[in-house]
Amino acid sequence: MLKRHKIKYFSDHNQFTSLILEAYNYVVDKFAEDESSDSHSLEHTIRVTNTCIKLTKKLGGAIDVVILAALFHDVGRIVEKKTGKCHAEVSAAIVSKFLKKKGLEPLIKEVSEAVLSHRYSKEIEPKTKEAKILQDADALDALGSVGLYRTISYSIEHKRDLKKAKEHFHEKLFKLPSHMHFRITKNLALRKCAILKSFIRGLDSESIDSNYERIFQQIKNINRLQKT
Repeated sequence: MLKRHKIKYFSDHNQFTSLILEAYNYVVDKFAEDESSDSHSLEHTIRVTNTCIKLTKKLGGAIDVVILAALFHDVGRIVEKKTGKCHAEVSAAIVSKFLKKKGLEPLIKEVSEAVLSHRYSKEIEPKTKEAKILQDADALDALGSVGLYRTISYSIEHKRDLKKAKEHFHEKLFKLPSHMHFRITKNLALRKCAILKSFIRGLDSESIDSNYERIFQQIKNINRLQKT
């Protein structure tokens, strides 16, 4: 399948395939150190990598850069969880070290920059097509039915109440379609975002009955009327 893609830094497909398998196994081992997160799990990394491969086939770009950046983009989250250091920076350092050890220094700049700029909250504008593909693929996985599951999981993991969880939809998720770099990813994001908006509309509608302040105010008003 990968033979149909442009490879920038490898002349031998077998060498490239072998490296990708090594990278995948390395990432699997890293995620095995902490399996407590459903929102940023190995499954998320695999989905993002698959989306990157599909987008690269349609949009062009160097598949070796894209796959390596996608595989390593969240590998630093374990360190972030323990130390608070930005996982994008940690992930960029980890993939740089991995590639240097393999004697692949020419790859380091492009791959590490793509990893560093993938994080939405860092507000680093991706410079290359490959970096833009990774950022869009990562954002797409935050939308749709899977994105909804991940958001709920993240809220549980970080002990966010309903109010805080809903704020996340408005402050970040609903804005993601406008940040997409390609027409194809923007259209996908809009369709997937509609699922989230439908969920929030239903949540808002059902939450009316849980507004205790409004309910108790009504009780007070009834009590006042009865007294008069």
